[in-house]
Amino acid sequence: MIIAVIAALAAGCTFAVGAVLQQSAAREASLENSLSIRLLWDLAHRPRWLLGIASDAGSFALQALALAHGPIALVQPLLVTGVLFAIPLAVQLRGLRLGAQEWIGTAAVGGGLALFLVSASPAAGEPKTSFARWVLILIAVGGMMIAAVIVGQTLHGPYRASMFALSAGTAFGLLAALTKTSTWLLGQGASAFFTAWQPYAMLGVAIGGAIVQQSAFQAAPLPTSLPVMDSVEPTVAVLIGVFGFGESLGTSILALTGEAAGILALVAGIVLLDRSPVVLALQEGTPSARSEPPSSAAGTPVLAE
Repeated sequence: MIIAVIAALAAGCTFAVGAVLQQSAAREASLENSLSIRLLWDLAHRPRWLLGIASDAGSFALQALALAHGPIALVQPLLVTGVLFAIPLAVQLRGLRLGAQEWIGTAAVGGGLALFLVSASPAAGEPKTSFARWVLILIAVGGMMIAAVIVGQTLHGPYRASMFALSAGTAFGLLAALTKTSTWLLGQGASAFFTAWQPYAMLGVAIGGAIVQQSAFQAAPLPTSLPVMDSVEPTVAVLIGVFGFGESLGTSILALTGEAAGILALVAGIVLLDRSPVVLALQEGTPSARSEPPSSAAGTPVLAE
């Protein structure tokens, strides 16, 4: 279980850094390629985006390692801690400094996550589920993804980005479940892995999720989409873990109260961090009200828009 926790924390860190780099590049891509494989082809020619994808690849490998040693209900919420690593890194690179909102958001994320995990006490289930349950999971998750994309196409700006982020977060929640089963299949041998449908579905969901994610990054600054993805992905993954894999959470009144309070604090902290003046300054490339004097603020602007 210790391996799962360490790997999940590292995965959250690398994913958040990758998201910042990818969004910076995606905002420069043509809107005509939104929701198209051509968007990925365009972005593939941008060094910052490739660096972000490399970070994502590392995150996925770490996530797979975590899921191989721990339940989805433990691993996926821990990935949210990525914002706690990415924001200080970005701030340091730009020569800015954290203010009250950032520290409050950090405390809310850390405290909310700790409260949820202690209250829920997630217990491992099975690494696989029945085909009938997979069908129900795919129908529910696929329907939510498609509905969010359809609604998003009728909107513009931040609302469009939020709906695409909802679709992407849903896809990545499903991807976590497919990854858990695929890592188990790999442990059963090459024959079991390559003759099963889950690894191929994992690849398809990863590509579809990436297209919608980059479209969300393209539609508006990162603070519009990242809070949605950070909230939806673990929620969908935990629900699948409980329904499909038999993972269990605390169900007493005290446990449910603690879980709800932890989730509310976690979401509030994510929103505070992703919409803070410092993060907005990083994404928009504008000076922050809390920035250092010009002589000391000459950070490397690799994370700016």
